[in-house]
Amino acid sequence: MNNKNYGFKPPVMVPEDFWLGSGKLGSVDLNPQGDWRPYLPQLEHQRKKIETQACVSFGTLSALEMIHKLLYFVEPNYSDRFIAKMSETDPNGGNTPKKVSETIKHAGTIPEMDYPFADSLGEYYQDVPSTLKYLGKVWLGKYGFGYEWVAKDKLKEALRRSPVGCAVNAWNQNEKGEYIRLGSSNHWCVLVAYDEADRPVIWDSYDEGLKTLEKDYELDFPQMYVLKKKEIAQGKKKENIATAIIAILRRWLADIFS
Repeated sequence: MNNKNYGFKPPVMVPEDFWLGSGKLGSVDLNPQGDWRPYLPQLEHQRKKIETQACVSFGTLSALEMIHKLLYFVEPNYSDRFIAKMSETDPNGGNTPKKVSETIKHAGTIPEMDYPFADSLGEYYQDVPSTLKYLGKVWLGKYGFGYEWVAKDKLKEALRRSPVGCAVNAWNQNEKGEYIRLGSSNHWCVLVAYDEADRPVIWDSYDEGLKTLEKDYELDFPQMYVLKKKEIAQGKKKENIATAIIAILRRWLADIFS
């Protein structure tokens, strides 16, 4: 049995937390099949030259990238390092999914290219420059983000709305090659589907990406997400397009009657 901690800390639940079914977050069905495998993002590993203990940041941002890809047909690549530091991830112990999601909600996120993986743990967790914090606020001006917990009997309903972040016991396999639980949760990843045998399929940041768990594997602290472009941003975009069209028409009419 593997007792290693990959960076997951159990969150503290409070009565004010949102839960799927409350209607408070306003989540809706986006993916009727409940299968997010067509929208998987580029695989990024939390461990390269160094072990970041940032599985919660990697998993949560992967879920957001999938939602963005489905809704807006473009796959962003968000900086895991930015969120890991901004959410005060412990390089020796990890973080809770609640703290990571709250950080995205209030600090936004930025592109990977602006704050990529680092070669040393000290560099990875150095203070984030203020210019990059500003970029996170710019993202918040364009997008709204929220999250809610999911009861374990509502996982398939949640998958129609969002990939589902979840805590697992990593990593042990049975003779069938399925991943099985042999202890408490020590890792955070993303539930993306159930296969034809009704087994959970998850997206992992630690090694090969997709993993198939045994049927009825118990997933801890399931969490789903909402990502929306803000109306003000959409309205401004439409206004800019309309202004551009009017300018083209005026130029065309001027050419005709000149």
